[in-house]
Amino acid sequence: MNFLDYIDEERAEAYRLFAYLFMNIPHIEHIEQFESFGQLDIKDTYEEICEDFIHLFINENLPNYEAYYKAELYKDIPINRSLDDVQHFYWTAGVAIDEEIDLPPDHISMELIFMSYLIEQNLKDLQIEFARRLCEWVPLFCDALYKKANTDFYKEVAYSLKEFVLSECEDGSEGRGY
Repeated sequence: MNFLDYIDEERAEAYRLFAYLFMNIPHIEHIEQFESFGQLDIKDTYEEICEDFIHLFINENLPNYEAYYKAELYKDIPINRSLDDVQHFYWTAGVAIDEEIDLPPDHISMELIFMSYLIEQNLKDLQIEFARRLCEWVPLFCDALYKKANTDFYKEVAYSLKEFVLSECEDGSEGRGY
């Protein structure tokens, strides 16, 4: 394995980890993995983190899907942007979403897992295009998450994901990382 393969493996793993943290109440293993990934010492208890997930994504119903943030971004521009847009990326990469998955195609977890797939399959052009797409809306989601989170854990997740996604866009535009 060469150095760039190692970097790609780490990138794919980071995208998967972030996806798992938004898919359901996180497993303790994912929380520990995030602590290790970010070299953090999270003081929140597992129960507090679980309660915060419920607060954020169930009770507070914090939007965690692309269409919401794109609608906010382009509310003054008469552009017809649909979910077929994200579905097109999946089809182009040869990905079919299992009907048993109870998440919309533009859910943050779906898009982050898809990005890890693009990296693993070495689909560089699609990685660059999809990273640009993520950079449009994920920072807005992270800002909203940071403001509404009750735990340091989800504040760190918001900060780390935003920095990670934005660095991916910078690396892609300069020809590094892809």
